Amino acid sequence: MEVKSTVTEGVTVLTPTGRVDTSTAKAFETSVMDAINASKKIAIGFNEIDYISSAGLRVVLMAGKKLQASGGVLVLINMPEKIFAVFKMSGFDKILKICSSFEEAKPFFN
Repeated sequence: MEVKSTVTEGVTVLTPTGRVDTSTAKAFETSVMDAINASKKIAIGFNEIDYISSAGLRVVLMAGKKLQASGGVLVLINMPEKIFAVFKMSGFDKILKICSSFEEAKPFFN
């Protein structure tokens, strides 16, 4: 697993690739926390993820809570249907912002 990081319109966009599971969750967490320490506007794109485990979900939830506590924003974008199903089954779609694209997420960052 690798996490690409870009900045678009003042928003740090993280794009993990491959699988986010127990063996890669720590590296994913490190990348996400580094981004949060540098920016309060974070989008995580899931278009290059083919699997996410509960360990990966924990990282996303922790990031959302940390950003919310510091006045930041986390939006999850570009989520394939099978990954969205995992977030929906866990109830995370009710507590995290999920948008189909960066364009749709832009209003949350203003």
